[in-house]
Amino acid sequence: MRLRLKKHGVEQYLHKNIIGEKLFSNSFIENSVQYYLLESAVKEGTVAVNGSIFPYKKIPFRKNFEMLVSSDCPVLKIHFSLEGGYCYESLKADEYVIDIPENHCNMIYLPTQEGKDIFSNENSKSFEIYVAHDYLQRLLCPEFKESCAKMNKAMTNLEACALWEKNRPISAQVSSKINEILQCPYEGHVRQSYLDGKLTTLLIDFLLGQQASKALKKNIKIPKSDYLALVKVEAYIRKNLKKSLNILDLADIAGFNATKLKRDFKRVYGITIFKHITALRMQEAKKMITEEGASIAQAAYEVGYANPQHFTAAFKRTMGYVPSQLK
Repeated sequence: MRLRLKKHGVEQYLHKNIIGEKLFSNSFIENSVQYYLLESAVKEGTVAVNGSIFPYKKIPFRKNFEMLVSSDCPVLKIHFSLEGGYCYESLKADEYVIDIPENHCNMIYLPTQEGKDIFSNENSKSFEIYVAHDYLQRLLCPEFKESCAKMNKAMTNLEACALWEKNRPISAQVSSKINEILQCPYEGHVRQSYLDGKLTTLLIDFLLGQQASKALKKNIKIPKSDYLALVKVEAYIRKNLKKSLNILDLADIAGFNATKLKRDFKRVYGITIFKHITALRMQEAKKMITEEGASIAQAAYEVGYANPQHFTAAFKRTMGYVPSQLK
């Protein structure tokens, strides 16, 4: 996958080109799975993408960062919007637009790519897993065909498709698995074996895990305005883990009463709102301790716990071990 500058009309864009024969070379799981982390930061006149600086003309009054994308082969990928929202927009008239908001994910099949990747924030972070079509069906057959019939049909007919009509939230457990992949501590053959295992687990959990299978079986029916309100609440929670988060304040943000918020949140996210808050806090604390060298007391304070002992008890209930084992 190459990044270079390319002119489109009178504008110059950063261009991502996906070459089929190179996509899975030196990749994982029988050379059938590849992953990429894309981090971008827009500043006046430039954009930094994974540490490389490119000239970039910012569109006035918009935070979006746009990048042209093309491929010479069909693309099947799972997209995780870790920071900022993501949109794929075809350059061909009357063709598909795929939106995945912040902290959500979906699987996308594109028979051909000639379009734009649009990131909604000046600072964005996305994790993508590209999967060879035949490998995915081998991995999960017959379960894949049963639970993902729509996607399977689209791939057969070479039609663009998203696995889920409504994007799914990224659970704390899935977020933890992504971090384990990105922070692989090994090299050489051990690294290959480690990542083969982690990627296989993440693929299975994404497609057939408890949260995904529940959502698919329930076929949740909820008004779009209510769904977007829940997304707004969940994003607020993630950005304010240090604060005291009570149900009445969160209900005000959603525009619901407390009962409706608790009911609909569990329907969409597959977990109660307070268990979700706790899981996010523990995952953030774990990240601070392991990656930033924070003490247990510091991590506890930053995720809303004034008492380290209360934090330790909550951490053990959620993670299954005490935070001191991370040191």
